[in-house]
Amino acid sequence: MRKLILLASAAAGVLATPHLAAAQDKTESTGLAEIVVTATKRSANLQSVPVAVTAVTAETIENQRINEFGDLTRAAASLTLTQSTASPNNAIILRGIGTYAFSIGVEPSVAVIIDDVPVVQQAQAFDNLSDVERIEVLRGPQGTLFGKNASAGAINIVTRDPSVAFSGHASATATTDRGYKADGAISGPISDTTGYRLGVYYNQWDGNVRNLHNGHRLNDNTSYGVHGKLRSELTDKLVLSLSGSYAKSKSDGTAATLRYIDLNYRPAGATTPVIPRYNGVSILPALADIQPGADNRRTRVDNDGFTENKQASFSGKLAYDLGFASLISVTSYQDWKYDFSADVDGTDLAVNGAAPNVTNPIAPGLGVSNSGPYHSKSFTQEVRLTSKGEGPLSYVAGAFFADAKTNRSFQRGPALILANWYGEQSTRSIAAFAGLDYKFPTKTTLSGAVRVNNERIEDFFVNRLPTATVYVSPTSIGTCGAGSQQCAGRNEDTVATWKLSVNQEIAPRVSVYASAATGYKGYAYDISSGYTPLRTQNPVRSETSTSYETGLKSRFFDNRLQLNIAAFYTDYDNFQAQSSQYINGALQQKLNNVGKLRTKGLEVEAQAMPVEWLRLDASAAYTDAQVLSFPNAACYPGQAQTGTGCAPSTNPTGLGNVQDRSNTQLPNSPKFKINLGAMVTRDLGNDMKGMFGLNYQHQSKVNFDLLGNPLAEQKAYGLLNGSAAIERGNVKATIFVNNLLNEHFVSGIGDGFGSYGVHLVTQVLSRDSDRYFGLKVDTKF
Repeated sequence: MRKLILLASAAAGVLATPHLAAAQDKTESTGLAEIVVTATKRSANLQSVPVAVTAVTAETIENQRINEFGDLTRAAASLTLTQSTASPNNAIILRGIGTYAFSIGVEPSVAVIIDDVPVVQQAQAFDNLSDVERIEVLRGPQGTLFGKNASAGAINIVTRDPSVAFSGHASATATTDRGYKADGAISGPISDTTGYRLGVYYNQWDGNVRNLHNGHRLNDNTSYGVHGKLRSELTDKLVLSLSGSYAKSKSDGTAATLRYIDLNYRPAGATTPVIPRYNGVSILPALADIQPGADNRRTRVDNDGFTENKQASFSGKLAYDLGFASLISVTSYQDWKYDFSADVDGTDLAVNGAAPNVTNPIAPGLGVSNSGPYHSKSFTQEVRLTSKGEGPLSYVAGAFFADAKTNRSFQRGPALILANWYGEQSTRSIAAFAGLDYKFPTKTTLSGAVRVNNERIEDFFVNRLPTATVYVSPTSIGTCGAGSQQCAGRNEDTVATWKLSVNQEIAPRVSVYASAATGYKGYAYDISSGYTPLRTQNPVRSETSTSYETGLKSRFFDNRLQLNIAAFYTDYDNFQAQSSQYINGALQQKLNNVGKLRTKGLEVEAQAMPVEWLRLDASAAYTDAQVLSFPNAACYPGQAQTGTGCAPSTNPTGLGNVQDRSNTQLPNSPKFKINLGAMVTRDLGNDMKGMFGLNYQHQSKVNFDLLGNPLAEQKAYGLLNGSAAIERGNVKATIFVNNLLNEHFVSGIGDGFGSYGVHLVTQVLSRDSDRYFGLKVDTKF
């Protein structure tokens, strides 16, 4: 708090003195600004593109404090996130569709593209957003132009380019929840034909959970990064752009907290409550001074755990002006490393019996821990020909190549639920794509796009436990010990996806459109604990989607009101999801094809500037995302067999207790979500401006469990954020409050019934689930 006061004093001093740098000339504008997007791999006005896309501009990023990837939910009503204490287990969800999986072999249903380059692992996206020019949230299948892992949508992030004149910005932020951030960028010319841009950031937060075992704060984060761009006009027709970045993010402690525990649980026929135990050890001592609930910020574990992300990327872009079109080549290389350690038993008790305490490389502690690094590398090459000019015909055609490899080591122990394995998956993709638009004199535009993609995946797995045996043939009982056959495999698939749309302008700046599209996400190997040769022999089948959409895009009242509406209906087959399954009589987490899904709904986005000093933003989404067919789904752990639909399987092979989860809502898919925002800008005199903003976000209840555990439900909630800023010249100071009403909510829920014998529900708490105040000071030059 002291640092926050000092920063506020410094800001007041800067604003109270005459600003020495001359303010840049600003062109007065009337109404809403035009937004150019690249949602169709061609630059086009947002309102002319027959795609449901939310464009988040640099101004919106600043006004709504979109500093991290998770903050995008404030701007896009159809976007939700499921988060855990380990970023590889997070999920990006659009229109109710997302991928949650432990396997390194599965790709997300929502692609993330940064400056024309798709990220290898979805976890790479969960980082700071620094020096960003624009973010486009494209809803619905986008695979024809953005690739095979965009069956539910794509998020296109565009960073700032070098400027023609020397310029820059710098900012510092401090918050009452012990958070500090600094970032900045400089840009300018090196010569008449070459310019540069260099941005840096540093972010530190102490965390929101207290470990009573040692007094440490958990869920903290320290991150920093650097991003550079170089743009050079090699000739009057050839332009070279180089981009490179490095980022590191680390947490010295990770934890979920206790939300609920059933200390009165009695199995059928029992007369006394079950005492929660882990390996026969009562865990009640570990619950001392912990009050379960949505506002619980305490835990007691002997292993704090940690996570660490490192990523480096480099890309080069060549654009050659052919006169009638531009020939563009984009080459990229990415390297992402992730490591973690986590407390598995969730206590600070000696639960291993007579076994010795665990030591490195897992983690020091008394109980059960797991750990293991990930490493992903990717090379991509895209070449495309993009039309130029304002004629009725526009097009894009190109080819894409990607070669990616991810490996992971995993250990768990030292005495219970032992695991020690290494696995890897490599993916090689080759694709050709084309898109064509033709505008008729009737102001009707027909559009079509197609992509043919060939993908080859390979996997490898070895069980390193001393007890692992060698698998030789289907008649053996080997467990993929070193030298096993059929614990490495290959699968190849070729598929075509397409999109058709028609757009009709019915009045100036008012148009309607309709489209149909297909999506595809390739085969995947389930490379995770419990791996058997059957996973190599039977990879998880590809996920496909067919989508229909119609919409309205409009601007009225001399550009002061924008209203966009989209209605959608999408079917998914063989949806890839992580869920519990009975394998050889035991319940295990496994990647599998759920079956048929359907998501349908209505989205409304509106922006208004009735007067020059007032900006209003609103978006709303109704999403009905359901599992249409999921028979023989496992019962969730601890599910009663009376009145819940849970019953012993009639399958002759014996699947344990099963239920029918057909016609049920998908996890973390709110039916209703609303975002409202207002920004007032007023002249305060003495060369000063005041800005006052409010943002409200509300969503209906969700359940985080695909199998329907009612204890995994998050009730409806709303978040109110506010800010007040004073700007003088090129200096601006902003006071803000996050979650003003202190509405506690969760980003993920789990039930440990299988470990403790009673329902013990834990929750993952994001930073925004608590109220905090802050001050940001920034300057531009």
